This record gives sequence, C-alpha cells and structure tokens, in this order.
Amino acid sequence: MTNVTKLFQKLVVLALVIIGGVMSIQASWLPTKAWLSQQLINYSWQQSITAPKPLVAIKPWPWADTYPIAELIFQRLDKSIVVLNGGDPTTLAFSAGAVAPFNQPKATNPFVVAGHRDSHFAFLEDIAMKDVISLVDGQGKTQLYQVKNIDIVDATTGQLPLIADEQTLVLITCYPFNQLGNDSNERYVITAKPL
Repeated sequence: MTNVTKLFQKLVVLALVIIGGVMSIQASWLPTKAWLSQQLINYSWQQSITAPKPLVAIKPWPWADTYPIAELIFQRLDKSIVVLNGGDPTTLAFSAGAVAPFNQPKATNPFVVAGHRDSHFAFLEDIAMKDVISLVDGQGKTQLYQVKNIDIVDATTGQLPLIADEQTLVLITCYPFNQLGNDSNERYVITAKPL
C-alpha cells in the first residue's frame, strides 16, 4: 500500500467521524432544546407565583413572546403542565397555551387551553369522565375542576361547546391521537366544571 493510499484512507475515516459527529449533534439538538425550554418555562412559572404581587409577566427567556399564566395538574394521571399565554403556533411549540379571549383563569368565562396531540397534550387520550384537574393561577391559588364532557367536534364548523358566561376549563387538541400529519379536521374537547 502506498503512502497516498494510506493518507486517503485516513482522510476518509476522519471525514466519516466528523460527519457522524455533526449528525449526532444535529440529532440531539431538538431533544436538548425541548428539554431546556421546559426547564426554563417551569423556572419562570415558579418565579411568577412567588413574585411580589401585582403579577408581572416573567418570560421563560428574554426574547419569548409569551409567559406562563397557569399550571394544570392531572392527579389521576400524575401529569402536570405549565400553560403559556396565547394559542399561536410559536407558543404551542413549547407548551399548551391559553387561547384569547378565554385566557383568564379566574374569570367568569371559560378558560380555554389548546395543545398538540403528539406532544404536550398527548396524555389527554387517557382522561376519563369525572377526573379531577387542578388549575393553579398566577397568584398560587388552586381551583379544582371535574371532567363533565368529552366531545369530538368538527373544527371546520368553528363551533366549540362553550358557554361564554360560565366558569369552565376547556382543553382542546387535534383528534384522532394516533394520526400522522396536520390534516385533522376534528378536535378532542374536554370540558371540566368547578368543584
């Protein structure tokens, strides 16, 4: 074997190692970013509920266009999720989001929270009638809700089972849960009433 051939083989091995390293870093980037964003959201939520009142919006990172406003705790499922303000795609990429104008946890109107079926709200498939959900607001106060309805509605009609002047907790995600892609016209809607 000539020196040129050995050098070529070493360069090929080195190139493959570099390519493999770059691919490994790229593959771990999204899970790392997702984990870090959840840590920052949880930290900003803890800062929000312990901050002196009146409540100030504490963003999870300086350039965030949202902030945590509540936490939902699903006792039977041993799950909890921090709810961000807003239902836009950027917000929903990081957590569940409270949809305006129904984004005030202590109002007489419904508190409507949307989330993706394949990430933050995937566990909603396991919710059952009469499950108890705790809603912790920005003041640190807890309101208990009990699941009263689980509906599958056609999203193209624009009609959701909401009563505008009733205090309810409404959770919305796409349906069915195991479908791939974003072409679902159905929504899974859970309505819970205060206990």
